[in-house]
Amino acid sequence: MENRTDAELMARYAGGCRGSFDELFRRYEGRAFRFLRHRIGSEERARDLYQELFLRLHRFRDHYDPAQPFAPWFFQIARNVVVDELRRSLRNPAIPLDDARTASVEPDSERRVAAREELDATLGALPRDVARLLVQAKGLGREYAELAAESGRSEAAVKQSASRSLRRLRMARAATR
Repeated sequence: MENRTDAELMARYAGGCRGSFDELFRRYEGRAFRFLRHRIGSEERARDLYQELFLRLHRFRDHYDPAQPFAPWFFQIARNVVVDELRRSLRNPAIPLDDARTASVEPDSERRVAAREELDATLGALPRDVARLLVQAKGLGREYAELAAESGRSEAAVKQSASRSLRRLRMARAATR
């Protein structure tokens, strides 16, 4: 197995050869874990995502094209795992137990309220549909295709609108600093 290419091993694994998966796992385990840990910043979360990555590799094994290089396909799956994790963490931020105990008396709460008010004011300066688009796409991680279908606009138009609005927000924020 060691003299086979990654693409050959993946094709064999998709065909049912368990040993091919074991060899791919051996070849990529270190790089995959470092990739995840570097992007997530938490060794504990990286371990969970590492398992998720290899589960997805198994789930999508029939989608692999043996004519294409294996590593870019593999790391695209890893990037998708990271993106999904970041979206999840934005929707449901975790508060460590020690922080949860002091959250009600935390002195930074005034700063967070002020930041929230500043964001509301900045978003309020945008047209309502554009502000909603930004919140949905960037804050909640919804797909542009889904937002385009809802609004009756093309995906390219939705992306362009979000990009321009985000740029306007950044410039407005930089001007107030």
